[in-house]
This record gives sequence, structure tokens and C-alpha cells, in this order.
Amino acid sequence: MPFDGTGLAVSDNRFNKIDDVIGLIATPEKWCKGMAKTPDGRFCIRGALIAANAVNLRPVILEAIHEVTGRNYRRIEAFNDDVDTTHRMVLRVLAHARHDLIGQQAAIYRSPRVLNWRVRLQEWVRSFAAEKPV
Repeated sequence: MPFDGTGLAVSDNRFNKIDDVIGLIATPEKWCKGMAKTPDGRFCIRGALIAANAVNLRPVILEAIHEVTGRNYRRIEAFNDDVDTTHRMVLRVLAHARHDLIGQQAAIYRSPRVLNWRVRLQEWVRSFAAEKPV
């Protein structure tokens, strides 16, 4: 199974929240433009963030929008409501944001501060042995 971030502890539950946002607008029938939430229960990205209590993901999603589209939007709504934005593009952006979260968490997980003393000791021994030829 590829590394997808499952099983890693995330203090603010960002993986669950991004998954909730994706679930709220997973199909074209669940997504909308121009309104946070429609009377029939469709959401724009911002509306889904609010409904999922995931507004803390705004910077991650804005960065993903830039990385996917190559354009800088100051607001998520501007991207969502852009005439060129499609549902497929929205899902690409959200998947990219989720992927970025996994990368951020993996970097933290690999940080020397997070590694336990035994792993750090093994790394030190290996690096010491690599310096001195046998």
C-alpha cells in the first residue's frame, strides 16, 4: 500500500477535514458557483470548508489552486466562480491540497525532533561508520 498519510497523527484533523470537504462536493451535482450553499444542498469550495469546519485549510487550498492552475487567486471564491473553473478542476485542486498535506505531515514525521532516540542513534552510528573506511 503506498504511503498516503493514513495512520499519522494530525493534531487538527486536517486529513479528515479535507476528505469531508471533498465528500461535500464530490460530484458535479453537489458543487455550485456563486453561492456558499444552495437551498438544495450544493456547496462551493468555501461553503464546503465552512460546513466541514475546515476554514483552517484555506491557505493550503489557495496554494494548491496556484500550483494546479498557475494563477494566483486571493480568494477561493474567485477560483470557484471563475468562468473557466470546472468541477473536475475543483477536484484536482482538492486532491492536490490533500497530497500537499500528506507531504507536510511526512516531512514532520521524518523530522529529527520526531524520530525516537533509537532511530537517531542508528542514524548517527551509520553516518559515523560511513566516514571511516573499514
